[in-house]
Amino acid sequence: MRVTAATWIATALVAASAVIAAWAWMTLPAGGGVPVNYLGLDGIRHHGVSRSGLWLMPAVAGMVTFGMTLGSRRVSGVERAVEVFDMTMIAVTGLLLVTQTALVSRAFDAEFNVMRPVAIATGVLLIAVGNYLGKARQNGFIGIKTPWTLADPAVWDKTHRFTGRAMVLGGLTLMILGLVFQDSTLLGISIGACTAVPMLAGVARSHSLYRGLQRG
Repeated sequence: MRVTAATWIATALVAASAVIAAWAWMTLPAGGGVPVNYLGLDGIRHHGVSRSGLWLMPAVAGMVTFGMTLGSRRVSGVERAVEVFDMTMIAVTGLLLVTQTALVSRAFDAEFNVMRPVAIATGVLLIAVGNYLGKARQNGFIGIKTPWTLADPAVWDKTHRFTGRAMVLGGLTLMILGLVFQDSTLLGISIGACTAVPMLAGVARSHSLYRGLQRG
């Protein structure tokens, strides 16, 4: 198991999420909890609140931190992208902490818009990871792994620098949209688009770069 400063930072973020859950558990009135909306096995969509749901984000964040820390030792190649790996672990647990805080805020105030802080936090994640993505060297563990990036180190490097810049741009756009938009559906679409477009652009860029090398 590879325990680094990033592991301890992520662990602190997980602990903060658990503290928020415990505080909400003790503070919420009887019958209070986080909103739930799911399609049951009976085929009926269920709406309500769940007190147990307070622990979902801390549990997910804990599994992410433990899984990435354990996996970093078992998977070869992580040392070639260690900065991206560590930043991703911190950024994901940070996003889950913001999500936890937003859900608890919604539990206390039914009018609270959960999607706005989540959109802004996702934008921060994209910027944070995008800033480090260009430093990742060719590996089979993390990054834009296409046949073209894995075939040529130069294509890998140029693709990841391009995708990193696209992620930063997508993150900035998403933060602005999170401040401007009020509608949760629009915010959800914005999160999906600003996250997916840089990745898809990176895949397309890797193909273009490889074809350029082949023609050269």
